[in-house]
Amino acid sequence: MRDLVDKIIKINISEIKNYNFPENELFGLEILENNVKYEFLIKLRPNNNKLICFGAKGGLDREKRDLPDFPRFSWHNSFQESLIYYADPTFYISKEIKTGWYMGTEDNWYLERIAEIILKIVENFEVENKNILFYGTSVGGFSSIMLATLFKKSTALVGNPQILISNHYDSPYNNIKKYCFNDQCEEKILEKYSYRFNVFDLFKRESYVPHIIYLVNAKSKRDLYKQCVPFIRELGKLSSFNDNDVEVIIYHDKDGHVGRVTRTVAIPLIKLVLDRKIYYYEENITTSNNDIVSEKLKERDILINKQKDIINDYKSRKIVKFADKLNNLIKKIFKHNNNF
Repeated sequence: MRDLVDKIIKINISEIKNYNFPENELFGLEILENNVKYEFLIKLRPNNNKLICFGAKGGLDREKRDLPDFPRFSWHNSFQESLIYYADPTFYISKEIKTGWYMGTEDNWYLERIAEIILKIVENFEVENKNILFYGTSVGGFSSIMLATLFKKSTALVGNPQILISNHYDSPYNNIKKYCFNDQCEEKILEKYSYRFNVFDLFKRESYVPHIIYLVNAKSKRDLYKQCVPFIRELGKLSSFNDNDVEVIIYHDKDGHVGRVTRTVAIPLIKLVLDRKIYYYEENITTSNNDIVSEKLKERDILINKQKDIINDYKSRKIVKFADKLNNLIKKIFKHNNNF
């Protein structure tokens, strides 16, 4: 991390909650826990109550990229909110692992340890969960959904995420089974640890579905048919959403899996979500005062209209709100699904 920041803080996990962290500057944090090094880049803003957490990426070229790897590190000056970048320690297990999904080992789920560390930072800086946004694409989208499930009332904004790791390419999936679970058979691994591989199994374990804004590229057939369609099917089987909205947006970009992840598109979208202009929710209203309820509904309608205007602005780039065309799209998907 020395090539990214001048200051690196090395402390134990028990020290985080009461540590006097720097403010308004990017610094590194290293936590050594059970011989595993958890690494973060952090910028804390005392005058802003919102926090963005950025996940890692997959397909890491170990010959060209040094560890720890922090995708979108260069974006940190584009935000006034507090930021946490969390690296994936799974890469340290073996050089053969190029996509780690924060899996860890059989007896240590690294993503859950990272959640514990982020929680202590959040408690230290007094950030409310409802003001936390987990952002990521691909592997980072997977980890963002998982973390938003563990941080109740937070939001996940994801692009082309993995929902079912087993539906991803065979090579990275097989490397996880080999190096993280001692090459045990798939059936045995999933019987005990399915919640690490499938977001829905974590939903069920936690009895909770988080707020999610899910962007998927229609030009990336593997993301659409192998991840998004199963996601929608499984959502339909759940008995409860915990009153949380899951919003799926389909867009069309010739760049496939990596389409629409550049800073010029992603940063404005992140800010729209943070400002609740493209996604909005209210706490459950538990008052009998009709005037207050009426006012809340008016505010909601205003925000919904703003959201429609923003989505219309995106139509020039052919972004389509999925909910509006769900029925027709599903029919087309199921009709052609066997071709892929």
